[in-house]
Amino acid sequence: MADFGKVVKLFVGLIALLLWIAILTPFAPLHAQENQGNPENFTYTVQPGDTLTLIALRYNLKLAGIILANNLSNPNLIFPGQQIILPGVMLSPAPSTPPGASPPAVDQTHLVQPGETLFGIANLYGVSIGAMVLANDLANPDVLYVGQTLLIPSGPPPTPEPLQAPFVAVELSEPTIIQGRTLVIKVTLSEDAGLSGMFEGRPLFFSQAGNQQRWSIIAIHTLTEPNIYPITLTATRPDGAAVTTYENVTVAAGPYGTEDIQFDDERSELLDAELIELEQKKLVNLWSQVTPRPLWEGPFRYPVEVSSLRITSHYGTRRSYNGGPATSFHGGTDFGGGVGAPIYAAAAGRVVLAEPLTVRGNTVLIDHGMGLFSGYFHQNQLVVSQGQEVQAGALIGYMGSTGLVTGPHLHWEIRLQGIAVEPLQWIQQEIP
Repeated sequence: MADFGKVVKLFVGLIALLLWIAILTPFAPLHAQENQGNPENFTYTVQPGDTLTLIALRYNLKLAGIILANNLSNPNLIFPGQQIILPGVMLSPAPSTPPGASPPAVDQTHLVQPGETLFGIANLYGVSIGAMVLANDLANPDVLYVGQTLLIPSGPPPTPEPLQAPFVAVELSEPTIIQGRTLVIKVTLSEDAGLSGMFEGRPLFFSQAGNQQRWSIIAIHTLTEPNIYPITLTATRPDGAAVTTYENVTVAAGPYGTEDIQFDDERSELLDAELIELEQKKLVNLWSQVTPRPLWEGPFRYPVEVSSLRITSHYGTRRSYNGGPATSFHGGTDFGGGVGAPIYAAAAGRVVLAEPLTVRGNTVLIDHGMGLFSGYFHQNQLVVSQGQEVQAGALIGYMGSTGLVTGPHLHWEIRLQGIAVEPLQWIQQEIP
């Protein structure tokens, strides 16, 4: 009986051990899988043509989260090669790939935002609408709802429809572009032909680049509604035959904040609508002109000393004055400094205005060709005159606090066909 008792105890112990192993075993792989799926701060290397909004869309992240994670003072200023943190991107171990085989394709998802269309989302990821419909089993591709999660199918991008001669190629510098930036379009033709174009009711002016290549620059207004917009291109042969093609550009919302500007009683008088309108008409008459050929070459330079560079207000910020509604936006970049700090021409061009203005103070306006102008406002003293040719880096005046200001600074603008665009883009990027 003693031996039998020992056998029973051994059997019971063995059963308990097996139960204990069975209980513990499922938790080990689950725990490991949970660790693998934890959100991590993924570091992304910025590629040419990237914008912060495009990266946020690509990884289904909130733009504000990326800005905060990287402590970006100006979200417009990212550059190829820069490493930025993408908070909360799920990192999963890559599946193993047999030697000599191609890695398996991985599908993405996209969270539908207000105003988005299936065409726009497909264009963003470079897939066909048909593939999107099949991947998501969409009964009606015209009906999407905000917050809907769409599967972005993997695979090669759709083959674009061939261009009709004499068009050979059409290239956009930023197929998806943030409000307020300058878009470059390059067109290659197979033969000599006249080339014209339109965008948002505005004509495009093309410059020759050799070998039947032409280029033009397009201003994307900072208040343009995010959407997909067509660029119309027409080539006219010597016999008068015209061929028209279209290229789509996606406009994304810019990460622009809001600020309230407070003026004293004396300066507040310059907010008078009639004063502003009269001055605006004078400037519009100037920057609506188009000198056919480009007068600049290479990237623009800063209009102030780089050693003392201090930006006090960025382009695109929505503005209110003296606590009123934010009905306007900041059309340039403000550089802080003391009265008398030198101001330089950002690029070669011709001075078309050098005189005091009521609201914008002592002003210099330079024509750089092709409808492109740079403006230098609130100066203390001007040292150039109308009609004068200037080179990049030429002294044009000194910083001051004339006109509608709260203190001494330079307000620097870039206008393309009268539309204010992001000035710093012209410093960071060689256009075209």
